[in-house]
Amino acid sequence: MHLLHITSKKLEEFVNPPEYAILSHRWREEEVLFSDIHREHAKGMKGYAKIEGCCEQARRDGYHYVWIDTCCIDKNSSAALAEAINSMFTWYEDAQVCYVYLDDVADNGDPQTESAFAKSEWFTRGWTLQELIAPTSLFFFDSRWREIGSKNSLAGLLSSITRVHADVLTRVNAGSDKLMATRASFSVATRMSWAVGRKTTRPEDRAYSLMGIFKVHMPVIYGEGEKKAFFRLQLEIMRTSHDQSIFAWSNPVAGGHKRGIGPFALYPDCFAKSGDVEDVPSDQWVRYSQKFIGLNIPRLDFAATNDGLDINLPLRPLVHETDEFIALLSCRRRVSDGEYHFVGIRLRRSVANAERYERIDEHTLEDIVDTQGFKVKQIHISYPLLSGTSQGSFLSTSTSLFIQNVGIEEHGFSVINTETAPSCDLQMHDSNFVLQMRRPYLLQTLTQDCKCSHHLPRSVDSSWLASFTYHNSTTKEQFVVTVGVSWVPDGGPWLQITSEKPASDQVSQVKIDWTSYWLEAGKKVTASVKNGGHASAGKKRSIMFDRYSVNITVYGDL
Repeated sequence: MHLLHITSKKLEEFVNPPEYAILSHRWREEEVLFSDIHREHAKGMKGYAKIEGCCEQARRDGYHYVWIDTCCIDKNSSAALAEAINSMFTWYEDAQVCYVYLDDVADNGDPQTESAFAKSEWFTRGWTLQELIAPTSLFFFDSRWREIGSKNSLAGLLSSITRVHADVLTRVNAGSDKLMATRASFSVATRMSWAVGRKTTRPEDRAYSLMGIFKVHMPVIYGEGEKKAFFRLQLEIMRTSHDQSIFAWSNPVAGGHKRGIGPFALYPDCFAKSGDVEDVPSDQWVRYSQKFIGLNIPRLDFAATNDGLDINLPLRPLVHETDEFIALLSCRRRVSDGEYHFVGIRLRRSVANAERYERIDEHTLEDIVDTQGFKVKQIHISYPLLSGTSQGSFLSTSTSLFIQNVGIEEHGFSVINTETAPSCDLQMHDSNFVLQMRRPYLLQTLTQDCKCSHHLPRSVDSSWLASFTYHNSTTKEQFVVTVGVSWVPDGGPWLQITSEKPASDQVSQVKIDWTSYWLEAGKKVTASVKNGGHASAGKKRSIMFDRYSVNITVYGDL
């Protein structure tokens, strides 16, 4: 990480950083960036006064270095940006002190619920949630760098403003783990509720800013949109947690209609009414299941597939409905001291005589008092692909690519950035990817222009699907693998390996099965594609689905 020396105003890079203070603030006009800080014109920029104020406060507190996101992150480097986003929570947690600079608060007087302090924009932003929770020592300052108070002294007011429990802010009962109060005592649903209503400049950051809250990491894919980013976040949380409160969300604006949806929330705001939902500890759930549900104890593990969610849940039919059920989740709400209601969601069987379901009535969660009549089943809850909305009726073809990385980690490379086309859905499976493209065509166009289903009209000759940036943190070397589909006759997937992402006018127009790129020290990376679906690239492709496997391999001596 880069730290700014408080006297020289020079950036220094550290692997094992010394003690430092860290700044939390709102971005404004003319912020001093990484590329500006060492130049003379930086002192004339509006944001420089904020840097000087932070450095002066650090000097008073006895620190020689500060970290400020505006000038300590090289945002022109995709590797540096990805590292910063995935490390941000840790950097705030490891800082000796955090200064929160509120430039929209002119008075450092006694803060109250209706004060300028409580109404500061700082409390409405996405990234500031983790910046509030992560540091052990945090102090607030007004626009003239006068101290307002500390996180501990203002814990009650801060909790009422942010909905974050005071124990999380004060580290009560945290023991040796500074975040135990957050990660062990509060459910996924509760932590999601803290992010409700917060805003970010880039939509994907609503999900990325929560990675540290849930102690997960994932590639940064700007351009994928908020829905896809939040979907990937939930998948990463599932990899390390069996907390079923992740499914305890509701969407009040959806109304009471019966449309079928998937098990995952589209936005953090869907957890607005889930702040009081608690995860039931495993041992308690087992004992309760044996007593009230039966000897067939629900398994707590669940897993996402390429089509939905495989999960073991107790189901009870709804009255007068043959294919609609209430599913009992292993989470609960406290209704009074010592009294809890379990939480459930409504499901509908989506395939006759099969254990395939979809969620319905997303506007509500079920409060369950009587657990009689539930039967444990292993079921599959399907979810729709996250694609953009469009006008009219469409018929879609799909191209699916399974991308496998071979020898990448062994040679020190990792994926630090991924960009996808809006028409693509990207799923992560360990270090590999599944990339699916759905290409829509208006039914009217098909009727007019097509003699048969295999002759599809082509609006473009070639479609870019995704670009994956690989980086070696030791040698600083990187390469970009770009994949797409050529829609010309005898076309198919194409591959390119370059040092930077190619411009849109440089993408291939024809099928490319194999390509290579020389790395340093005689190493080489290759990318190859093989057909794994209904038709080879040289034949008429199926109207419904083409599957391909792609190997990205680094060769050379280790």
